[in-house]
Amino acid sequence: MAHPLSCEALYGPYPSGLPVPCVHPDDDKDTKTTTDPSSCHRANTDFRDVGTPDHWTTRDGRLVRLTGRHPCNAEPPLTTLQQHDFITPTHLQFVRNHGICPQIVWDEHVISIAGSCTPKPFDLSMNELVRMPSKELPVTLVCAGNRRKEQNMVRETAGFNFGPSAAATSVWKGVPLRDLLRKAGISDQDMHGKHVEFIGVEDLPNKVGPGPFQEEKWGKLVKFGTSVPLSRAMNPAYDIIVAYEANGERLLPDHGFPVRIIIPGYVAGRMIKWLRHINVLPHETRNHYHYHDNRILPPQITAEESAKGNWWYDPSYIILELNINSVIASPCHNEMLSIAKNIGKDYTMSGYSYSGGGRMVTRVEISLDQGLHWHLAKIHRKERPNEYGMHWCWVWWTMDVPVSDLLGSREIWCRAWDSGNNTQPENMTWNLMGQGNNSIYRVRVDTNRNHMAQKHGDPSLRFEHPTQPGKLKGGWMTTLAGKPRIAGFGPTIVDGAKS
Repeated sequence: MAHPLSCEALYGPYPSGLPVPCVHPDDDKDTKTTTDPSSCHRANTDFRDVGTPDHWTTRDGRLVRLTGRHPCNAEPPLTTLQQHDFITPTHLQFVRNHGICPQIVWDEHVISIAGSCTPKPFDLSMNELVRMPSKELPVTLVCAGNRRKEQNMVRETAGFNFGPSAAATSVWKGVPLRDLLRKAGISDQDMHGKHVEFIGVEDLPNKVGPGPFQEEKWGKLVKFGTSVPLSRAMNPAYDIIVAYEANGERLLPDHGFPVRIIIPGYVAGRMIKWLRHINVLPHETRNHYHYHDNRILPPQITAEESAKGNWWYDPSYIILELNINSVIASPCHNEMLSIAKNIGKDYTMSGYSYSGGGRMVTRVEISLDQGLHWHLAKIHRKERPNEYGMHWCWVWWTMDVPVSDLLGSREIWCRAWDSGNNTQPENMTWNLMGQGNNSIYRVRVDTNRNHMAQKHGDPSLRFEHPTQPGKLKGGWMTTLAGKPRIAGFGPTIVDGAKS
């Protein structure tokens, strides 16, 4: 049933969306794990964006840059996500850009609703859009490359080193896509085979040639786009909206200003930013990026093998809905826990979990003995499902563990389950794009008391996460001894060397 309370009443007050750039190279996140906001200065440009095409926009200095200065791809430290819990400040959310961040003027931007299956095409200004009846709901966005660095430690993928923070939740406001389509004369009858295509404003390089579609050959520059079945777009249970606000404010440039599509339960790469065209077609989109991004190819398919066959165009390998996943945020990487000061006490672990397709996260489990026994964590459920029982948001969880139990543990394992009884696999399955990694999350426990006593004055436990995002160093998977033995394509270690 619908909720009488507003989203702000349910989930607010919303956190501030004001970025705090770092204007000094000493605050560069490629070399520091955290940045004290007091060391950042309010200014128009982060020092890493000076001299780039994105110099006009403002970004928060706490974001860890993953692909150098340009284009901007970044994520917040995991401890920052944990600090803000359910609703993530917009300026501290992960950024995934393929090129220049478009500089768009609100009063000049127009959305076109058209396509060969559209009886009454029309254009819509931003001011006309916001005057239409709107809907507001919380949705967790997750990049398909979340936790990719773990895969890169096994074998290099085609993607950069996202850590475990390519996930965030906002309360999004916009016009239901279904309402726009009905205004354009689209019916919920005779929908078989039809798709709704979304195209952004970007001009991006084509790196694969003219493509397989003779009717629509790709040029040197291509737009970023995707499509969803018309049946999903017209189904009110799926809550697809054309969004112009997040957390009570207009979208930030990196997150699609002035308008983007929000497809709850899907990977974020399908939620086109800087939206320009909505087309209803008799077939799936033929857009370049719909095929050459967000695909999970079989683990034996390398870059060379992928160029030989029809791998990118086989619908078996497309990523649409998110899979079940979970991450441990606390203990954090390199955290030290004094044994003498905490023996006899409990330690509170915490983290997040999400699933896709509207499925509810039903349980999160922790193991201290490498999967021999599992213990239920407490889920802090804040989202109210929609009137169709759909869940679009992550959950945060906690579990109190006696410190004495940690003394005998080599690793802390975390896995989650959803309402479809999907759970996380014990072993990673590598894939060329480095996407969809949802293997059990593991934090190692170092109990070398003599070493810790020398460094910190008393025996302590040290916790180590598998990786750190981007160029940040550290993590048990970054050593040869820490690499998994299998990842779906045969042994990963051959004669003492990484395969």
